[in-house]
This record gives sequence, C-alpha cells and structure tokens, in this order.
Amino acid sequence: MDPDELDTGPAAAASALAQAALQAVEWALLEFRTSPLGRTEEAETEARRSYRIGQNNRCQ
Repeated sequence: MDPDELDTGPAAAASALAQAALQAVEWALLEFRTSPLGRTEEAETEARRSYRIGQNNRCQ
C-alpha cells in the first residue's frame, strides 16, 4: 500500500486498508490450506466463513 493513499481521505484510506487486509487473509488462507493442519473439515468451514466475511466487508 502506498502511504499517499492514506492522505486522500477517510473513505479512500479505509478502502485501501480493507483491500490490504483482504489480500493478507487470502494469502494466509492459501498458506494454511497447503499445510497438513489446514485440511480438516473444521478448517474448511472456517475458511469459507472468513472468505464470506471478507467479501461482505469488501462491498461496504
């Protein structure tokens, strides 16, 4: 994220931070899913729930 993005206003800053957070979660989820611990049914359910929450926050 470019620091100048934070100076354009509160809405733009919130949008940039939300996008960065979503990308971090997606990366972490990919890393977790490729590990042996990430292959349980409970982990899959939590991943789907987290993804939906991220998508809902992205649209706001």
